[in-house]
Amino acid sequence: MVEPQQALLSVVLMNVVLVGLTVGSFWAGILVARSFGRKVNYSLAPLGITRPRGGLLAGIRLGVAVGVGAVIASIPVNLATTFILDRLGYSTERAIQGPFMRGLFHWVQENPDVAIPAIILVVVIFGPAVEELVFRGAIFNGLYRLGRLLSGASEGSRRISFALAALASSALFALLHLEPTLLPVLLILAMVLCALFERTGSLLPTFVAHATFNSFAVLLIILSGLGVFDLPF
Repeated sequence: MVEPQQALLSVVLMNVVLVGLTVGSFWAGILVARSFGRKVNYSLAPLGITRPRGGLLAGIRLGVAVGVGAVIASIPVNLATTFILDRLGYSTERAIQGPFMRGLFHWVQENPDVAIPAIILVVVIFGPAVEELVFRGAIFNGLYRLGRLLSGASEGSRRISFALAALASSALFALLHLEPTLLPVLLILAMVLCALFERTGSLLPTFVAHATFNSFAVLLIILSGLGVFDLPF
């Protein structure tokens, strides 16, 4: 089994590469546009790194509310998914998330002073921030803008462009987690985050929602590792 420290380090390295590719590709596109005489700056605002509509506090509150709602909604969705897969004869064991969570649980047991801040930093803060930049800021927003450019400015065209961009980016987000039992809830979560991004124009609310969603699992792992209760892994 891969050590949790190595797994978290792999996550960090992969996310650093993703950020570099995303921002690098964005700036490369700007350089190309400027070479054709277009007046564009190097601001990352088109990727969603900007102030939410309605202000920072409103964006944070909305993100927390969406994250809590996603946690509550995920419980029956996960139960239904597990039940259906089990009835169809498919394995419901989490081949990737399960061992990873068990590794984090044992790490908290052995060295909580190091494990707890490291897990929070990577799983609650760094991971969601990178995934929001890549999947909502770059992929969804890029597809959405392209769709609106090609289909026109009517309300019907906007809705179709949003639906297609949200579905494509959300499906990619869910599939890359490589967990069949989590696929429906991750797809729903990603679609909701796309809608949140489209409404606020900023990655801050989507990051807060994503971080809140991840915090639930992290809290269970930490409390279980500290012996507050027994969590079956």
